[in-house]
Amino acid sequence: MKWKKLFQNKTLQAGQSMCRDGGVALISVDHRIYTANVTGPDGDIHTVQVQDFGDSMPPSLYCNCAFAEEGIRCAHMAALLYWMEEEREGGKKEQELILSSDAFPATSQKENIEGLPLYRQTYHYFSIATATENYILTKEDVEKAKEMIASKEVLLRSCTTDYTRNHFRYFQPDDETGGLVLTVEGVYKGENSHVRNAQGGRLLKVVLDRKNILSMYCSVMDCPSYDPYSGSWYYRTDTNRPLCSHIIALLMLADAYVAEHPELGDATDMLGESLLQAFSDGETSISRHSLKPVVKLVPRLRLTTRFSESDQEYTNRRFHVKAEPELAVEFKVGTDKLYIVKNLKELHQAVTHRLFLGLGKKNGIQFATETFTEKSQALYDFLDRALREEFFRKDLNDGVSEFSVTKELILYGQRLDEFFSIVEGDELELVDKTEIPNGKRNVVAKDRELTLSLRAFPHKDKNGKFDGVTLDGTLPQFIQGSEDSYYLSRGFFYRIPKDNAKALAPFIAASDEGMIQILIGRQRLSDFYYHVLPKVSRYVDLSEAQKGVIEQYLPPEASFYFYLDAVEEDVTCAVMAEYDGEKYYLGNQEELLNRENFFRDLNLENRIIATVCSFFPDYDDRKKEFYTGKNEEVIYRILTEGVAQLMELGEVSTTRAFENLSVRTGWNLSVGVSVNANLLQLTVLSQDIPQEELIELLDSYKRKRTFHRLRNGEFLSLTEGDSVAVLEQMMEDLHLSVKEFTKGKMEIPSYRALYLNKMLEEHDEIATDRDRAFKTLVKSFKTLRDADYDVPPSLKPVLRNYQKQGFRWILTLAGYGFHGILADEMGLGKTLEMIAALVYEKQQGNLQRSLVVCPASLVYNWMVELARFAPELKAEAVDGSKENRRKILAKNDQDILVTSYDLLRRDIAEYEDYQFTYQILDEAQYIKNPKSGMSKAVKIIKSTHRFALSGTPIENRLSELWSIFDYLMPGFLYDYETFREDYETPIVAEKDEWVSKRLSAMTSPFILRRKKESVLKDLPEKLEEIRYTNFSSAQRKIYDSQLLRMKKTIEATSGEDFKKNKMKILADITRLRQICCDPTLLFEDYKGESSKKEMLLELIRDAMEDGHKMLVFSQFTSMLEKIGDALHEQGIPFYTITGETKKEKRLALVNAFNTDEVPVFLISLKAGGTGLNLTGADMVIHYDPWWNVAAENQATDRAHRIGQKKKVSVYKLIAKGTIEERILVMQQEKQNLADEILSGEGKSLSSMTKEELLEILG
Repeated sequence: MKWKKLFQNKTLQAGQSMCRDGGVALISVDHRIYTANVTGPDGDIHTVQVQDFGDSMPPSLYCNCAFAEEGIRCAHMAALLYWMEEEREGGKKEQELILSSDAFPATSQKENIEGLPLYRQTYHYFSIATATENYILTKEDVEKAKEMIASKEVLLRSCTTDYTRNHFRYFQPDDETGGLVLTVEGVYKGENSHVRNAQGGRLLKVVLDRKNILSMYCSVMDCPSYDPYSGSWYYRTDTNRPLCSHIIALLMLADAYVAEHPELGDATDMLGESLLQAFSDGETSISRHSLKPVVKLVPRLRLTTRFSESDQEYTNRRFHVKAEPELAVEFKVGTDKLYIVKNLKELHQAVTHRLFLGLGKKNGIQFATETFTEKSQALYDFLDRALREEFFRKDLNDGVSEFSVTKELILYGQRLDEFFSIVEGDELELVDKTEIPNGKRNVVAKDRELTLSLRAFPHKDKNGKFDGVTLDGTLPQFIQGSEDSYYLSRGFFYRIPKDNAKALAPFIAASDEGMIQILIGRQRLSDFYYHVLPKVSRYVDLSEAQKGVIEQYLPPEASFYFYLDAVEEDVTCAVMAEYDGEKYYLGNQEELLNRENFFRDLNLENRIIATVCSFFPDYDDRKKEFYTGKNEEVIYRILTEGVAQLMELGEVSTTRAFENLSVRTGWNLSVGVSVNANLLQLTVLSQDIPQEELIELLDSYKRKRTFHRLRNGEFLSLTEGDSVAVLEQMMEDLHLSVKEFTKGKMEIPSYRALYLNKMLEEHDEIATDRDRAFKTLVKSFKTLRDADYDVPPSLKPVLRNYQKQGFRWILTLAGYGFHGILADEMGLGKTLEMIAALVYEKQQGNLQRSLVVCPASLVYNWMVELARFAPELKAEAVDGSKENRRKILAKNDQDILVTSYDLLRRDIAEYEDYQFTYQILDEAQYIKNPKSGMSKAVKIIKSTHRFALSGTPIENRLSELWSIFDYLMPGFLYDYETFREDYETPIVAEKDEWVSKRLSAMTSPFILRRKKESVLKDLPEKLEEIRYTNFSSAQRKIYDSQLLRMKKTIEATSGEDFKKNKMKILADITRLRQICCDPTLLFEDYKGESSKKEMLLELIRDAMEDGHKMLVFSQFTSMLEKIGDALHEQGIPFYTITGETKKEKRLALVNAFNTDEVPVFLISLKAGGTGLNLTGADMVIHYDPWWNVAAENQATDRAHRIGQKKKVSVYKLIAKGTIEERILVMQQEKQNLADEILSGEGKSLSSMTKEELLEILG
């Protein structure tokens, strides 16, 4: 079978290599059809099939790799064909193998010499024999290796150590290797070596640790190990292929080198090395100060010429190859005698690891005891940074590129700037390779300004007529740094300043190897002499070869005159150019066409006209002047920018009419604020602007104009910092129209006072006049601690300091007719603060009948708290039958009525005829939906003061905060559509921080929010922990099945159908959550285990053993039943509260749990998340996560509140890899929003898009 001609040579080599490495695994042979799996060098396995037709025709080939699919005959096919060929020849010939300890005897482990102290026993950290003991070494290859060493075909170049983290970014060493690697580099200089690197020969490289070869590379093209595909590092993961003779030879040389240098390598890991290095600069026995500073490092410059064919240039009708100077530095090192450093990397290794560096045949430096002199240290630090940069560049290429630095460093860019800064003022040796023969001389590094000497020669045409000027001169060749430019000249190494180099840059670009010869034509003389030369005169010295000749042909220099006038609301500009006493109008075509005017500098004139036209866009041919067309914006630009620009170009003259135009920047508005009959009265005044023009001024600002023109023609500058900007924001925030704002006095609700004051304080650019009543109001809120409200004597010992502040805050708001939200974190005693305020009002004779509205579960809590802390208040619960509730209302002899939201909604008609002093909503989040019957009912009640109590005024949406304020102070946050457009959408959808701060500033005076950690320093800490559980296989199967069905349903649903079927989708999500809890909630015949329920029971048992009492919350009452059944079976007593538990029984159960020994309280999240005081528990378990973290926190705070003496542990049980994990992410998003506004809009489930739901499902 003839097949090799079907493949390229590179492909044959790769296939042969795969076959030799044992990469072919035969699957079957059927009627001369061979099928095999072939493993490539990258570890990928491909299926190959060959049908052998004998010598009559080529074989039929198949492979499933990407190359074969594109019709290319691949190396996998060649590998199988080589395997078939070997089989026909009788299989592989057995080769004699060699042990690694025989091949590399120098570092093989030797027995200790008896009687010799341990510290003197032979010790080699690296052993070539150990690192290669799992590799195949054939006798034939070992013999070849010895021959190549003897004939010096293989040479060792370097043997260095480093840590794997620096060498292999993705390699994680095991503990035994310590992370230190040995890198061995060499070259092969045999026949067909095809020089590959700067040292001559083909690169050989091995990286090994104490146990294995980590990577190797042989670039000898006819070697079986050569990888023709990558031509780069071959990462060694298998030990099936024999080591090639070139690598064996390199390792033999390394074996001898390591044996002679026992200091090479140590078990010190990176942390240990860091520790030792940290002390290397301190006052220790190994500090640098204790080393002898005798080592000198001296730089030597090398100047060469770099030619680049890619930089060919075509100038002055000829091509030439660009030649640029290239500067490099090499170093000499030594103590008395200096030696050229032949390998900078070896010097770096020796200094870094404090090793011995050999110099010459007999000398060297022991860096363990000697170090650099001060100047040499600075040079070494420079070298260190440069080499590390090269190491990093090589690492970025995954070690593929060869190390570019050997004997010298090329100086360029920032590296050149840094080097010069070190050697400035020093005398340096220079080897100039640009001279023939090579010149050696010394140069001194110094700064200097460079002046270019140019000589101007008249240039004549073939008839001898003057045709222009030839400029001749010479420049040194520059070497560019990053910041500065450099050149070498007459014994100096010069650095020239930036502006010097910038000015000469065009001349440098025009030079040819330093020679300048430039021709300036007769018609461009004025451009050069009048425009170029003045700009570079500091650095260019121009002389004339024939004095007076050129001057005769040089046209006179132009001067320009601008005449500005204001005529009938327009501004005009006439422009004239003057040449040798004669003036010409610019823009006049007739004068330009006059052949006698050919000497005029038309390029300059065109630039002048372009500048003028940028301010005066129109031209009048008859009047020979430019004009604005009465455009006010253009006129404003002329006054603020144009006049100054024209003055830079020439002489400007103006008429009196133009001078009457002016721009005023120093003008002000002022605001007067007073309080009258609970209303704020605002007055806007200005000494500079007539009252009737304020509307026009504000309208100009709203249209984002940069100026406003008064009716008298004067311009007012409008900038961001002006007082008009503050007024515009005030108009927007107070929702005042321009007419309202400027009609004189306007009245706004007094609850805007605090926000208005804060805005005025932040903007001192607007003058304000506040009356006494306004100042008193503001001061009252700034000094709540000193407010004139004494805590009732009976409650003084009970209230904490922060509760006394809350008490005063309530009464201060009420005193000014304001209303607010007491939003202290759950468990801080909001109820007690409110009761204290009611008692005070009663004692002052200000309390008529007041109404408390709360969830049904809290009605009796309120009654108990009122009886306990305010027995002087007559309180009654509005409950029982409808007739009974009507009679309670009609009695009208109570101080406090307490009812539930549900009963108030039903009885609202009965309340319409009654007036209450205080109306208090507890757990005010119950009215978060403004369209609900509850929200409408509480807003109908007539009351003097309104307060809302809620630890979570924002649970899901920002609109919930709007709904509560709509109850407290209707219109304070405007109507909902305005609130959504101005605040909710920018904050939630656009993440606008400025709008969020505005809303916070507006609402903060009416929200009192304190957190436990800030006010209860003595409250025990709360420890939170998430515990994950993995499904059993049966539970996972059910969950994945439901999840897959849901995803397919959602993905197949169109946009409209998705909206219609959203409730069904949400129900399916609830089923997923129930499966996480316990599959039997959905499938009665499920026989598998519930992993989460088992984890809960184990947690409860462990907690009981340690004497803990715990609350277990779940959203699903059916799950609580199953937990209860399991507890009953195990004989664990427990209590349960769900929505079905009567209110009276709840209090009894709470009191019992707080006093007895029952360890477990099962509570449904909705029924028991608020109003209960369960400080008898010190552990809270959330069995299933709820979308809203605020609801979970409320539940947690049943235990973590005032009265708790123990540390509270909170556990969240989460099923791993399920929707429950994604619920945790949503909880955090909602929490972030609430914190931002109250001191927040998370997404509610029902508001999610199709894509968001799919993301939640995972």
